[in-house]
Amino acid sequence: MSREPRTLEEWKSTLYAALGLVIASFLAWYGLSRLSEATAGDTIGHIAAVGLIIWIASQSWFYLTQVKSPRRLLLLMGVSFIQVVPFLFAAVYGAFGYNDLCVIGANGPADILYFSYVTFTTVGYGDMAPIGLCRGLAVAEAVTGYILLGMFVAAAVALYSRNHGH
Repeated sequence: MSREPRTLEEWKSTLYAALGLVIASFLAWYGLSRLSEATAGDTIGHIAAVGLIIWIASQSWFYLTQVKSPRRLLLLMGVSFIQVVPFLFAAVYGAFGYNDLCVIGANGPADILYFSYVTFTTVGYGDMAPIGLCRGLAVAEAVTGYILLGMFVAAAVALYSRNHGH
């Protein structure tokens, strides 16, 4: 196991990675959720969904095999799971379009992002509802939220226990 980072210099690469994840997810959401109705639709939505699956699989592999420091892992998981994943799901929903093409009641990027966070955290207020292929995507997001948030909490508890000798 590698030594835990203690100084800002040792944290720098991890902080850059986290910032990169945040920027990439924001840009994906910003770009895909603002497509015109003529551009958005099933084709670009399917491409975005496949890209999302590849991203989640590659990030999971990276965290499980390449990040050896529990503190670095916890930071990257927190940023990735709590900020990045809902933004990327929102980008995919936006790629399918608005005006009740993917999520009934969503009229723009902010509505889609709100729906994504409500789905990811499995709160499910019921004020918006997915339709068509987006129903399957919403189920995948809810299951992903259960798993990833559970992994984040488990990693935080394990790190706390290790550091406090319990």
